[in-house]
Amino acid sequence: MIIDDVMTDKITLHGLGFVQIQLEGNQRLHVWHPELPRRTCFKDSAIHDHRFDFVSRVLIGVQHNLEYRYDPSVDGGFMLYLHEGARTACGGRPWVLDGRGHMVEIDSYHIGSGCTYEQKAYHFHRTEPGGDGKVATIMQKLGEYSRGAHSSCLVSVKPDDEFDRYQWSPAQLWEIVADVVLGQPVTL
Repeated sequence: MIIDDVMTDKITLHGLGFVQIQLEGNQRLHVWHPELPRRTCFKDSAIHDHRFDFVSRVLIGVQHNLEYRYDPSVDGGFMLYLHEGARTACGGRPWVLDGRGHMVEIDSYHIGSGCTYEQKAYHFHRTEPGGDGKVATIMQKLGEYSRGAHSSCLVSVKPDDEFDRYQWSPAQLWEIVADVVLGQPVTL
């Protein structure tokens, strides 16, 4: 399946706890803030992969990246969900059950301001903002593939497949960006 309905909104909320701003040249500005909403199942579904390779530079703060190996197993603790198809009214893609297995942590490292890290398509990871939870990164896609990406979720947890990327207005999201990037307080 080819995924052809690219997110066209300039600024949206992401269920993994950051604001996503579309930029030119296959780039995105990602801004984390502790006051942003996340998927209801966030702590149990943060491990994911991407359908593209990317390089990300930390502009502000410290990002913690944890990488995982997925081992298929009928008694594994994680369910995999494939994200393919047209975007839903909430701005996300469908969560289609796509296997069960174990997630084995294989690497963990911190990336400070001014440093970069790379992630290959279909390699599982999760990122966590360090320090005060305020982090800004600029991510550039390097190669993109047609097969959808995956999220994982603990077997005993229902995935939040209805997270609303539009629950905050663009003005509220820009306030978050200003707080992190410009150091101006949020006035929500």
